[in-house]
Amino acid sequence: MPFEASQARTKSHKSYFDEQKDDIHLYPTKYQLTQLNITARRPITFILESQQTGLQRMSALNDKILLVDDDRNLLDAFKRQFRKKLNLVTATSGADGIQAVRDDGSFAVAISDMQMPNMDGIEFLSKVRQIAPNTVRIMLTGNANLNVAIDAINEGNIFRFLNKPVETDTLYKAITDGVRQYRLVTAEKILITKTLKGAVDLLTDILSLVNPTSFSQASRIKRHVRTMVKHLSLEDSWNYELAAMLSQLGCITLPAELLDKLNTGKELSDTERSMVQGHPQIAGRLLKHIPRLETVATMVEHQADEGSTVAFKEKLNQGEKGVMGGQLLKVAIAFDNLLNHGETEKEALALLKDLPQVYDPALVKALAAGDDDSMAVKVMKLPISRLAPEMILDQNILSHGEILLVAKGQELSQAVILRLQASEKNEIITGPIQVVVTST
Repeated sequence: MPFEASQARTKSHKSYFDEQKDDIHLYPTKYQLTQLNITARRPITFILESQQTGLQRMSALNDKILLVDDDRNLLDAFKRQFRKKLNLVTATSGADGIQAVRDDGSFAVAISDMQMPNMDGIEFLSKVRQIAPNTVRIMLTGNANLNVAIDAINEGNIFRFLNKPVETDTLYKAITDGVRQYRLVTAEKILITKTLKGAVDLLTDILSLVNPTSFSQASRIKRHVRTMVKHLSLEDSWNYELAAMLSQLGCITLPAELLDKLNTGKELSDTERSMVQGHPQIAGRLLKHIPRLETVATMVEHQADEGSTVAFKEKLNQGEKGVMGGQLLKVAIAFDNLLNHGETEKEALALLKDLPQVYDPALVKALAAGDDDSMAVKVMKLPISRLAPEMILDQNILSHGEILLVAKGQELSQAVILRLQASEKNEIITGPIQVVVTST
């Protein structure tokens, strides 16, 4: 390149960056800093802050916000102001807002005006709480008084209460605080329902390999409990499923000979009967030491209680959930024991219905309702290499030495399948295996 041209190009670059230096200091990019050979800490800090702000903005746009107000002009104004900051959905009535929540309940925050025709803000946010309990709720009102605030907090469980007219910055801060709260709540739910439940599932899988007689039953009990919980539309279903999986934990203290007598229906001595009756309390004491499992521990501990019932209602407190879970376990375990002793499902349900003073009729009815009618069931014989999680064993799996490895009725997990594959490889068992497969 000729020297004059090179000088001109260098001058052009310098001129451009001189003109843009204010913007560079405010919004530096990696390219600009490289060209200017800037190594000072302050511009680099600006880069990191700019990147973080951009990531936060991108993340905020992923969280849907619902704003409900009968003033369409106000809604349009907020949509213009927040169009690059928030993923905002608007509705001009409580009914339209409820429909939006029903169609897609994944709103991080729902904001409502108090004074609206047909459905006021308290009623709207209360319904949002029922449909999407994780959604954070904010109330706007131009006529704030103590009674309105109390009703809003008690009935709608309001996160923020803002007076109209509200400044844009104030509303934006309330929304971003609400999004932060929503993420905390949902992150904890994920921790409990996925991480903790996954750990418990793995634990019970391992225990079922060590003691298949007791812990294979837990897999069957979980299916019966899941059926009842689904039919009754109980919230926090993970509590009940974990309680079912851990319901036989106390059996680890029972001798193998006693477990064999128990599962084959043989007569027990008074001492043996006392040991069996005490296993729920042992399990409850073990589980109470684990954070977040206090309610589950209560369910397991009270699985054999007599006369304990709880009235069905929309929201159960922790104590009521404990009683409900215990009664669900009681029905599920009795039903499973009857099936193991040769009764058909119809016969087992009839026997439970004949004892309304022992087994809650509403729970027995929920169990009889069964799973979704759209589920088709097939009984198949498959080689061990083709077994998959969620298939249900339709036979006991015994070693060539007649040792029970996995009991009939257990839902297959990856851990159980791996053990069966290893057993086949070592010529301890041979396929095929009869399983029950469900499909929609």
